[in-house]
Amino acid sequence: MNSAVHSVRPRTILLVEDDELVRDAMMRILVREGYQVLTAPTGHDAIGLLRTPLSPIDVVLLDIGLPDVSGIDLCARLRELFPAMPVVVVTGAAGPDEAAELRRLGITRFFCKPIAIDQLVVALRATFAEGS
Repeated sequence: MNSAVHSVRPRTILLVEDDELVRDAMMRILVREGYQVLTAPTGHDAIGLLRTPLSPIDVVLLDIGLPDVSGIDLCARLRELFPAMPVVVVTGAAGPDEAAELRRLGITRFFCKPIAIDQLVVALRATFAEGS
């Protein structure tokens, strides 16, 4: 009987957040939850990591209030370059117009800060389950 053990790589999240304190806190929590986390403080950094990832990225966790590009524009660019890439938006700077634009771009998981970590973890698990 062959009992080959298959190793399952941890899911990798690209966390795009310009606020260093928020980014570090979210990263620590996500790592504790068992995720591998890459971080980018800007939209340009995020695109660079997605184009030449150190490891496969499974989902982008995105704040839309970035210093170098509007989060909505970044979402549109992500859809253009990586159409199948799941994106979860967590932000403190979005109103009804931004939410409607995100839905138009196919982003259905949109949360306002502050978000309870258990709510975020449930959203991430659902996102991964849809892609499996």
